[in-house]
Amino acid sequence: MPEWFDAPVAYRPSHDQVGLLQEGRLIAMGKNYVIESATNCYPLNVRVPDLRMIEYVLNVQFTCSNLDCTYPVYEAVNKKITGNVVGMTIFVNTRGTGNTIFVEVIAIGPP
Repeated sequence: MPEWFDAPVAYRPSHDQVGLLQEGRLIAMGKNYVIESATNCYPLNVRVPDLRMIEYVLNVQFTCSNLDCTYPVYEAVNKKITGNVVGMTIFVNTRGTGNTIFVEVIAIGPP
């Protein structure tokens, strides 16, 4: 497995089950990342392989390596669910390039 740009293990692309509801639906999460370049919008797909399909996205969380609290503002826009993949455009208001933005999606659906 390649080193994900020396990212800590907790931030590498991964997936996990968070919880199981009584009616059988599963809460699961998936992680992916994108590297900042000179643009302000980045397309990104996050797959949640523990789900057959995603009914609802509960949370989208961003983590950035080389964090600079004075500039970065991250926002997921145009989210679209297709099967067990959440596609989105990440809007970034920052001055830097080369930072890695890690995205974690928590979703609910049938296992």
